[in-house]
Amino acid sequence: MRMPLSEEEQRILQEMEQKLREHDRDFVERVSHHSYRLQAARGTRWSVVAFLAGTALLLATFTSSIALGACGLLVMVVAALSFAHQLSPSRRPAEEAGQLPGRPLRGPLSSSIAGEWSQMRRRMRSRFGHRS
Repeated sequence: MRMPLSEEEQRILQEMEQKLREHDRDFVERVSHHSYRLQAARGTRWSVVAFLAGTALLLATFTSSIALGACGLLVMVVAALSFAHQLSPSRRPAEEAGQLPGRPLRGPLSSSIAGEWSQMRRRMRSRFGHRS
């Protein structure tokens, strides 16, 4: 169940977002979900289109030319791998992948993501104060 924010809470949230954008543009660009989602959606669409094209090539040519049928199969495999890569949790930001800040992340970038998260928390506490 979602509860809408009051006007005062919305104003405070907008001020905090504006201050973050003003003070740390690099961080805002690195964690922007919009650019990631757009890129992932495009990659996923192209993977589906390539898979369907490979399927059509395979079905149209496998009886007349084994080489072309094999090319269609290869296109299908590459497209399926690309699709799986687009959806893999290691490519998604930590929050979107279901990782909690206190849990260790898996993968080659885990230490840098964890370090980035702790730096962000420190910057937020120093700029906006720590409330208990």
